[in-house]
Amino acid sequence: MMGARCRATGLAFTSFRSILGAARALGSGQLVGDGWLPYRDDHELVGVICDMLDEITDRWQAYVRLRNEAATARARAWAYLKVVVEEADRVTLRGRIADCTAALEVLAVLAGRLAAASRRLNAAPAELGDTYAAVYRLVAAGRVMPHDGRWITGQELPA
Repeated sequence: MMGARCRATGLAFTSFRSILGAARALGSGQLVGDGWLPYRDDHELVGVICDMLDEITDRWQAYVRLRNEAATARARAWAYLKVVVEEADRVTLRGRIADCTAALEVLAVLAGRLAAASRRLNAAPAELGDTYAAVYRLVAAGRVMPHDGRWITGQELPA
């Protein structure tokens, strides 16, 4: 949705490729709401990026909590397995160990995706800054920004 809004705003692709990279790292989802409306200004865009980074931080904290719970449950199951005599209890403990191991494998993939998305979004302000610098170079060279506000790409709004 953020990428779609950047495109609707008229941003040059190079200025929001980090946002698209974050979307690729997190996986695609269903577009909902007004995802195709342009951003009003750069402050709104940067605010949305910061909100997304906050959301990734919240999910990272949830990941750490779940990973610790799964690792602790697996360690306890291994410890109990050494002292339990009943075969039915041993089967249950082996199942719990397998479930915790599977959960840790899934969580490891999630950790990689969250870290990649965070890196990409943290690069977004620099990419946007490079785009703004290009506009300043344009003006310094004696050229003029378009009147309709699509000053980053110079594209005109559709009639």
